[in-house]
Amino acid sequence: GGQKLSGVQAKLRAAAPFNYFLTKVRDCPATHKALDSIYMTDILHPSLGKLTSTLQINFMVELDWLTMNYEATKTDHLPLVILYGAENPDLASSNLASNIRAVRVKPKYPYGTHHTKMMVLMYEDGSVRVVVHTANLVPDDWHNRTQGVWVSDKCSKLGEDAGSGESPTGFK
Repeated sequence: GGQKLSGVQAKLRAAAPFNYFLTKVRDCPATHKALDSIYMTDILHPSLGKLTSTLQINFMVELDWLTMNYEATKTDHLPLVILYGAENPDLASSNLASNIRAVRVKPKYPYGTHHTKMMVLMYEDGSVRVVVHTANLVPDDWHNRTQGVWVSDKCSKLGEDAGSGESPTGFK
């Protein structure tokens, strides 16, 4: 037989082709094991590929919570770039871990401004995965609120024959 799928691999297979999930909700036990529920540590799970670096883009970021998720998946040593909007002394500090780079992107208007919430995950095999979600990177948004999460398939880099894919960026 084939290799047994991890829990998150089974969820991605079940969610195909749309790959749309809702976040697990602490006070709703039915979401804890539901095929259409996912959490940050699922997204970073090593069974989806060996990560080499990640990019987090979000307005609000709680650094301790975010790094806890990387620690839980043993990826806290990898390069992490955080683009954020809300004023944040922890991210503006010169005491960030050497593998973390944080850049504030100050919005032109303080309210009513669209702000992207997404991740780009880079893997050892040269592929990338894009995750677009509705949650800020703060525990309140991930623990007990329903949020939407779209997870792309891994996008492999094209070979030397650039005509083999439809994208001039070098990814399928």
